[in-house]
Amino acid sequence: MLCHNISVSDVRPGDHLYRWHHLKLLHGIAVQLHDDVSEIFVVVLDKLNNFDLVTLHDFKGKGVLKRVLYHQGDSHLHRIKLHGTSYIEKRRPAKEIVQNALLLIYTADTNPQYLQKIFVKDFNNFAKLYCTINHDRWRNILQGDGEEN
Repeated sequence: MLCHNISVSDVRPGDHLYRWHHLKLLHGIAVQLHDDVSEIFVVVLDKLNNFDLVTLHDFKGKGVLKRVLYHQGDSHLHRIKLHGTSYIEKRRPAKEIVQNALLLIYTADTNPQYLQKIFVKDFNNFAKLYCTINHDRWRNILQGDGEEN
């Protein structure tokens, strides 16, 4: 599968989404804030390196919405794809990815300086991290009990 295009109606909580914006890949994690509400939001990193929640429609904008692929192994197609759109790692269950992303938003609101300390280099791979890290481990890192990135 060379193309990762998906429609808005195909997005599910826990999806690692991306789109092109001014020749740059923008990444986000699809989340639902409440189980009984169908609206999907996307956790994103804005231009000022702040984490935010935006609506799925705002994230998509006028561009084409795409889903990052995981567990691609050593396939030929994986090796020719653009970095950041396909990974060999397995992704965590969707519920765990959503928990990771919402914990990130909470921490960004309550202790943004700590996130700067954890992500010493930059935040660019945040979406991949939340799709592949165990939630208990991530919670321990954010609470200062675990090892840092």
